[in-house]
Amino acid sequence: TAQGIFANYKSVLDTQRIKIPFGIAQIGKSFRNEINPRNFTFRSREFEQMEIEFFCHPSTADEWYQYWRDERYKWYTGLGLTSSKLHLRNHEKEELAHYARACADVEYDFPFGTSELEGIANRTDFDLSQHQKYSGKDLAYFDDETKERFTPYVIEPSGGVDRAVLAFMCEAYTEDSAPDEHGNPQPRTVMRFHPRLAPTK
Repeated sequence: TAQGIFANYKSVLDTQRIKIPFGIAQIGKSFRNEINPRNFTFRSREFEQMEIEFFCHPSTADEWYQYWRDERYKWYTGLGLTSSKLHLRNHEKEELAHYARACADVEYDFPFGTSELEGIANRTDFDLSQHQKYSGKDLAYFDDETKERFTPYVIEPSGGVDRAVLAFMCEAYTEDSAPDEHGNPQPRTVMRFHPRLAPTK
C-alpha cells in the first residue's frame, strides 16, 4: 500500500506547502500473493495494513528511526499490551533488506507463539530514487532555508491491523470467577480491554 504514498509524495508536498520532516499515514487493504494461505491471519491473501511514510533529511534519519521505533512500541503498551509479552527486536545485518539501513520488529507472545505485529525500517532514499528513476520526475526536495537539494530518506512504521486486534484480544482474554445468586464462586470468561479500547465502560 505504500506505493501510493510514494507516487503522490510530490503532489502532497506541493499542495500542502509543508516542509521536511513530515509524514503521510494511511490504513487500507493489502493483498499478498500467497500460494498456500496458512497461520490464520499471518499469511492470508488479503489483510488490513496501517503505515506511515516519514520523509526526513538523510543526516537526521537515524534519529527519526529511533524516535519512530520507540513511539510505535509505546503505542502498543499504551493500549494495554504488557511489556513482558511485547518485544522490540532489531534485525541482524543479514536479515536486512538490501535497501534498509536499519529495521526492528515489534513482536508479541501469542498463546500459539511469538509473531510480528509491526516493522519499523529506515528505507534510506531507495523508494523515492526508484520512483524518480522510472518515472522521470524530479522528486528531490529543495530546502529554501539552507538552499540544499536532496532526496529524502524514509522511515516506515508498517503494521498489521488484524494482528494488532488479535493481540489486544489475547491480552484482554481473562478467566476468573464471580459469585452466582447464592454467593458461590463460578468460573467465567471475560474480556478486559484497556479503557481506550473498551467498547463499553
